[in-house]
Amino acid sequence: MTKSTLILHGLMAAAVLIAAPMAGQARDLTFASGWPPGGSVPNSIEDTVEWIKANSDLNPTHYPMSLLSFPETLAGLRDGVADIGYVLTPYFPKEFSETNLAADLTMLATSGKPTAAPGLAMSAALAEYVVLHCPDCQAQNRAQNQIYIGGGSTPDYSLLCDRPISKPEDLMGVKVRVGAANFGRWVENFGGVKVSISGGELYEAMSQNAVDCGAVAIPELINLQLIDVVSHITPGMPGGVFAGVGSANVNLDTWKSFTTEQRALMLKAGTRLMATINVTYVEAVEGGLKAAKDKGITFVEPSAELVAASAAFVDADIKAIGAQFSSTYGVKDVDTKIAKVSELIDKWKDLVNPVYKDRDAFEALLWAEIYSKVDPATYGLN
Repeated sequence: MTKSTLILHGLMAAAVLIAAPMAGQARDLTFASGWPPGGSVPNSIEDTVEWIKANSDLNPTHYPMSLLSFPETLAGLRDGVADIGYVLTPYFPKEFSETNLAADLTMLATSGKPTAAPGLAMSAALAEYVVLHCPDCQAQNRAQNQIYIGGGSTPDYSLLCDRPISKPEDLMGVKVRVGAANFGRWVENFGGVKVSISGGELYEAMSQNAVDCGAVAIPELINLQLIDVVSHITPGMPGGVFAGVGSANVNLDTWKSFTTEQRALMLKAGTRLMATINVTYVEAVEGGLKAAKDKGITFVEPSAELVAASAAFVDADIKAIGAQFSSTYGVKDVDTKIAKVSELIDKWKDLVNPVYKDRDAFEALLWAEIYSKVDPATYGLN
């Protein structure tokens, strides 16, 4: 062996030693989310990050808003800028059309059979659908070099506005920020104008009168600082929730590099995060309502006409959802998939009633019904 060859081998060995973690050394991971610090979701992520550190040799660091914005998260996670990312699937309608088909059905969470916690029911139903019943969802995630390990959902949506909205005609010409296509169709059904911007842009848009209302959940008064730009709230309109969430999608290359034990732990972490987000949001509703009343924000009762017209829209929109995803995105067997999601929503409406204020109980329920049925040695890999 020549001297130059020996030098080359020595440099390569040194590079391997530098790149590889030392025995017993925690492995650093990056977790990107587009949320500003301090709200319900980023606090839930921080809780989960600390849990991972305490229970494994993984060392994730959460970067709220600073590493990747919501629109940047798909590409950033795909390309390895982050190891874990908070992905809002409706921002990417083509790439996640299979998951978004289910996410577009979220108005079913507040129609039909009543439940104490629509957000928990929809979040769990969508997670069970993606993880256990939708291989096409899994394939689309792999195509974006990532895997889904947990979701999340807001509480039910209200109209947070700079004006009173009570009757159907009050929505005529009103510019409403929406976060998913079904809410946009609801707005347009009443003659309003849908505005598709990220939640992080809503405060500025309302402060500049570029948007009149946000169709969002009550806690966003605090999470997105909307309390300073909202003067009127119409509770329960449009209804539904936002559940198009991959709250801890993992870069596929990172996932492949994990041991089976690390994958099992991450599945538990995803379950914990989903439970924490949902129950924290339930608790945050009370805080948001109190803050709104203290601020002097006016609560507007929706008229019986608007309530009835909204319910009729939800029933009719199911067919529109199926037609759209079939024709626009080429989703196959939409009727069968919609029926399955609807069945799961009804199932979870009953299951969450006893646990919707108990994070640990909801986490245990999610694990028993969904994640205990997943093999960490193979999940996400085929």
